[in-house]
Amino acid sequence: MPALPRITVVTPSYNQAQYLARTLDSVAMQKGVDVEHFVLDGGSTDNTVEIIREHGGHLAWWRSEKDAGQTAALIEGFERATGRVLCWLNSDDYFWDDQALLRVARAFAATPDAAMVTGDTALVAEDGHPVMMDMVWRPSARQMRHNMAVPQQSTFWSAEAYRAVGGIDPNFRYCMDFDLFQRMSQGRRIVRIPHVLAAFRLQPASKTATWGDVFRREVAICQGRYGKGLAHALAVKAVTMEIRLGAAWAELCALASGRKLPCLANARWEPCRAWVRKTYGLQF
Repeated sequence: MPALPRITVVTPSYNQAQYLARTLDSVAMQKGVDVEHFVLDGGSTDNTVEIIREHGGHLAWWRSEKDAGQTAALIEGFERATGRVLCWLNSDDYFWDDQALLRVARAFAATPDAAMVTGDTALVAEDGHPVMMDMVWRPSARQMRHNMAVPQQSTFWSAEAYRAVGGIDPNFRYCMDFDLFQRMSQGRRIVRIPHVLAAFRLQPASKTATWGDVFRREVAICQGRYGKGLAHALAVKAVTMEIRLGAAWAELCALASGRKLPCLANARWEPCRAWVRKTYGLQF
């Protein structure tokens, strides 16, 4: 097998000190892979800097100063990246175990034509208790033209593909992941590995909970990029259902294989999401 690629992890941060130590430690503990980790903090007013100094001994670089927000921080971080594989990990999320990035590196080494590698994500409550699973089945460029077919927290991509499409669009404030993944996936291969790679923390201050209007507007931009009118709207609904059915099938296959999942609620199905909204006071 070819040599494993270096993975660059970019973490944008702002006033998330209560979660940041877990994020930093989850990167520092990765085994068997060359990891480059940047933290770009927007000048937090809590004790973020102290947390970085205490838990950031592995960091390749970090800064804490006022910036133009998450999208700008990500662009800045990826401009510094030297890894052949890229990803971002928000400051309230974390990698699931110490083998997560090794699995990703091996997948890229085994499939050199892959532009993106994705896995499963555990959605966890504020205290880290798993409440839902985001699992997809054979995500494709066709699906990405219609909907967000992969979980951002567990998706990784080649630096070559990132640069080929011009990187992150600075005009997106929320759906920069949907936009980027949609553009990178077209004409390129997405590989799924059946492992939980990361945790997405559901907490009241998360963008998922507070940016509803921005989310809907930017999703509409992405979904309208490849078609208009009634026929396209119906296609979006059909592919959305295809992704949901695929998520259920992925979960059934995991259980049939004897794989132990952190929880059983499926994040792609509205009844599960409604329960989480009600239980944890979120809006997504």
